[in-house]
Amino acid sequence: MPRKHVEFIQSADVPQKPWVVDGLLEGAQTRILSFDTENGSSTELVEWMQHWKSDSGYFNCDVEIFVLSGQMQIGQLRLGHYTYAFIPEGVCIETWSVSENTTALWMPERHPIFTKSLNDAPGAKRELYIPSLSSQLIPWSTTLTPGFPTGAMRKTLRKGQVEGGKSTWLLGCLPQFVEPHAEYHPNTEEQFILQGGITTHAGHMTPGCYFWRPPLISHAPAYTETGYFGFVRGGNPHLSYHAWEPPLDTYYPWDWNK
Repeated sequence: MPRKHVEFIQSADVPQKPWVVDGLLEGAQTRILSFDTENGSSTELVEWMQHWKSDSGYFNCDVEIFVLSGQMQIGQLRLGHYTYAFIPEGVCIETWSVSENTTALWMPERHPIFTKSLNDAPGAKRELYIPSLSSQLIPWSTTLTPGFPTGAMRKTLRKGQVEGGKSTWLLGCLPQFVEPHAEYHPNTEEQFILQGGITTHAGHMTPGCYFWRPPLISHAPAYTETGYFGFVRGGNPHLSYHAWEPPLDTYYPWDWNK
């Protein structure tokens, strides 16, 4: 399996290393949360240092960015707290800069290479470009996963173009939300906890915790006492199937240590 199953890690425990992207200046540190050894795609927690700057240009692959703290600027657009960007392969972005220490999730679809340019690469799909999308401006909507329990809502950041593609969204769950069934998905799933916490069979996930699951990995019931808010990437649609029905006397997650 090119990208290993991660269930789960606390990102603060992952050692930092220099962030290196061909064609971009150094001056940032990264914590690699998951990595595909075949194509170089990854999910990373990158911290850009104050006064970092890049020329205009384009990447050789799709890139997603979700800002967690600080602020970056692409041309005249500012990406602040919980702001999302999707940069399609070959789409030229304007000068990119950071005026204060800024941390963001960085998610290229393969080993990224940046080419300095003033124009898009041939065949670039500029119509898919999401230069700056503040999650605060996105209304909450019901979840799209068929059969997902009540007590949760989502903010859609991006939906893949075609059936079976990938989507990115924010998931919010009320206090005492419970998923009573073990389930699995026919597609990959990853999540980074932003606020609150949730207990699963693997333990209690708090802000900064992250998982990446390959398709068909069963994960057991989950519960949150306080509620939680997470960044999620999964399928389009993100189908879910019950792995088994728990017996009536099954302990819920808050009782698993009994």
